[in-house]
Amino acid sequence: MTVKELFLSVGFDNVLKALRNTHRNCRSIEGVVAYKEAFDIICLTEFEGNGGEVTFDITSPREAWYEPHNLPLLANNVEGDYWKNTVGKTIVKPDDNPFTDAELAGAILWGMTFYGFNRHAEWSPREELFTSFGERAEYLERRLYQPYIRDKREKRKLKCKEEMPFGIAFTDKVWKQIHHGKMHQNRAKRKRYYRLKKRIAELKRLDKRQHLIDTIHEKCAFYDPQLESRIVKAGSINETWRDSHVADLANRTNYLEDLLTNYFPTFRDICEDGEELLVVAYTSETSPLTDEEERQLKNIVRSFELNLPVTFIKGVDNEAKADIALQFIIISSKPNDDEDDD
Repeated sequence: MTVKELFLSVGFDNVLKALRNTHRNCRSIEGVVAYKEAFDIICLTEFEGNGGEVTFDITSPREAWYEPHNLPLLANNVEGDYWKNTVGKTIVKPDDNPFTDAELAGAILWGMTFYGFNRHAEWSPREELFTSFGERAEYLERRLYQPYIRDKREKRKLKCKEEMPFGIAFTDKVWKQIHHGKMHQNRAKRKRYYRLKKRIAELKRLDKRQHLIDTIHEKCAFYDPQLESRIVKAGSINETWRDSHVADLANRTNYLEDLLTNYFPTFRDICEDGEELLVVAYTSETSPLTDEEERQLKNIVRSFELNLPVTFIKGVDNEAKADIALQFIIISSKPNDDEDDD
């Protein structure tokens, strides 16, 4: 049996129930909507590659399975590989297997999503910068660490703007130098460091905000100076995505309604702290949003009776392929420390 055959045979509801049992100590299980989308993407993925085998490690005896930070089951040979190859790998069950098929599928899904659940949530070792604000932030970040580095080659990298493949990153030895230097700063240097850190954080925030506005300009041909000003000045911007993942395009809006209504966080949870909502529906040129689908999506949003103004926009993004990609942009005056974490 292959990974895809296993997934199709057990179904997502059974996999989710199994994950909540075997992987109850993993915080990611709280956000099941991401697992739902990933599961459906995998079920629609056609095998392409060399395949292989998926084996399992039973990491501890049964009596210790549910101790804090413990995961009783891990799937091997699924992390970091392309999904289009993994779906064709053969399942090799453990000897004297104590787990159900749904629990084995849950371990595979957990491993396959280690670096991200979909194209909007993929892990990268390098922070992405988009605009001149981001370029300025990188320049200041290079200046931030220069006074504390003794390694001449590392210092030259920073001064000469030599490309660093993983962003502003150093070896453990260099980080220890930086930490030691920071611990022995005088008052003037501490103030300099603090000012630069604050300025870098602000530039990174502006970089994300301007990139959001530029994307709406480019893909939606939508211009609203007042809305753009509110985006730039907002205390926080919370972006989240919900994509349809169905073979039958006639069910795209039904799928999205199911996601928004039945999986945590629900649509109402997402908008709870917002003061304004921007909904952007992206579709490809080959599978455009129909008038009926637009009407259905607007009705879905209205059905939640949100107490905040809503702006609905259509855009073209060929990366969406046959899906409807819904982007929710929640604007709030309340600062959110997580938004601009560096």
